[in-house]
Amino acid sequence: MTRFRLRTQLFIATLLTICGLTGALLLIIRHTVSVETERQVREGTDASVRAFESVQRQREEQLSRSAAMLAILPPLQAMMTTDAPTIQDSSTIFWKLSGSHLLALANTNHEIVAFHITKPGWPRETAERDFRKSIEQEEDTSWWYDSGRLYEVFLRPITKGVGNNARDLGFLAVGYQVDSSVAEQLALVANNNIALATGDSVIASTLPAQDEAALQKKLAAHDAHVGGDSGEVTLSTDGYAFSSVLLRGALPSPVRCYVMMPLGPVNSFLRRLNRTIFVLGASAVLFGALLFGFVSQTITKPLDNLVKGVRALAGGDFSYSISREGSSEVAELSNAFAKMRGELLALHQQQIETERIAALGRAASSISHDLRHFLAAVVANAEFLYEADALKLDKSEIYQEIKTASEQMTDLIDSLRELSYRRGTISPEPTNLDQVIRHAIDAVKVRPEFRNRNVTVISNGDLEGEFDSRKLERAIFNLVLNACEATPNGEKNVTIDVRANRDSFEIRVSDQGSGVPENIRDKVFDPFVSSGKPNGTGLGLAIVSKIITDHGGSVAVERTSAAGTVMLVTLPRTAVPVNASKNSALA
Repeated sequence: MTRFRLRTQLFIATLLTICGLTGALLLIIRHTVSVETERQVREGTDASVRAFESVQRQREEQLSRSAAMLAILPPLQAMMTTDAPTIQDSSTIFWKLSGSHLLALANTNHEIVAFHITKPGWPRETAERDFRKSIEQEEDTSWWYDSGRLYEVFLRPITKGVGNNARDLGFLAVGYQVDSSVAEQLALVANNNIALATGDSVIASTLPAQDEAALQKKLAAHDAHVGGDSGEVTLSTDGYAFSSVLLRGALPSPVRCYVMMPLGPVNSFLRRLNRTIFVLGASAVLFGALLFGFVSQTITKPLDNLVKGVRALAGGDFSYSISREGSSEVAELSNAFAKMRGELLALHQQQIETERIAALGRAASSISHDLRHFLAAVVANAEFLYEADALKLDKSEIYQEIKTASEQMTDLIDSLRELSYRRGTISPEPTNLDQVIRHAIDAVKVRPEFRNRNVTVISNGDLEGEFDSRKLERAIFNLVLNACEATPNGEKNVTIDVRANRDSFEIRVSDQGSGVPENIRDKVFDPFVSSGKPNGTGLGLAIVSKIITDHGGSVAVERTSAAGTVMLVTLPRTAVPVNASKNSALA
């Protein structure tokens, strides 16, 4: 029996160990990556379906509101009391007003008396059949399909009067055709391909023509691969993972939406992964065998030092020093790491500088916009003042407008100067807090986009105190402006709740927006911190914090969520400037 030398035995044992461990590890990695890829594909299609359903609900709500608004128009109600020919002729203007592809009006007997459609060829009898069916099933939203065309239809009753005096005049149906353009819009939201199908027919899709034809054949053949709510299907040019959702509304053949994710990139990735695993396995065995005889303390010690340097760099420590020792390769690696660390430090500093310059640019743009607005008011009123005698205008009123605009410009500049100084610069005087708040609200409502915004003030107790009224008004203005910008248009409100205590006030400014983003909640009052505003400078809340702090008060985000945000301002009844309090303490 041949005896191997100990070195050879160790080499063979080490080689077999490396082969076993490397092979097992790579197989585990492959299995883990495959499972993770499948999970991501499932989650991706599910997320796409959720995005589709959310957008579809929003689209239905918007179109439903349009139909409801059209149904309550007095001219339409008056038209429905005339005869059918008159209704047919007069309803054209309402069809154009709705911007829809289909409009139908029916009397109280469910008989269509007016019918308009963008693309001719839809039989009126078919529309009347679907109309009756939708009304009988008491549907607000329905799907009408015939001859390859699908319409999403919104139905509303037409009534005149209210309560016991209400009288039914008929029904209104407004429809929007679902075609390839709609599918493309939905596909952009879902970030995947979309296919709309009913029965065994594909109505519209964003798939390539060959894949759409293949899907049509599978639907016609009632292929089990496309019959479920989710799964995978192979078409002409690619395989797809899909999730499907049944659209609302009853039809002889219900409409189903397929959200389809191409599997080509995934399969290509798995093939590359297999090749990489094979190469890595072979390389690991080879290099393991070669390195077995060369591992020594002279190599491992410098490597340990290098690992510490990498960990320090990962922790943000750019000052950790790596000693240049060991073999030439390790020393070269240490030099390369030191060079990389310096480049990363320079890049990090450059990024900070770039962000600072960008923030200053946004601030300058916004400040320029405000100053231009005030200057425009000054110039316009100066022209009025020049022609006041000829136009018989009140000079004192024009002068007051010029003075107000000048004071607003001065106030803006003073606010910017305040941010550059740590000391407080306020001039307290007896002031009614209610007047300050209402002046701030009026200033916000001067802006056209907030002119009709509902801002409610709730207060109790005595609101007299000593404040710097101009600066406090600017702070309240910024809080109300932020609340209005965060609150969407509609029935949403901005509320200002003022609670008077013995020695202080609590002012809560509440909005019904989407909340403060989590990534800036801890620094929302820092200068140049902004999120979600195209022209935001990040100065508004910084100025608020500076002014309130100068008064001896505080401002904080009391609570924030997807349902809205509440800003809490705590203000002493008699302002105690920060610099004054510090000086008295030192004395």
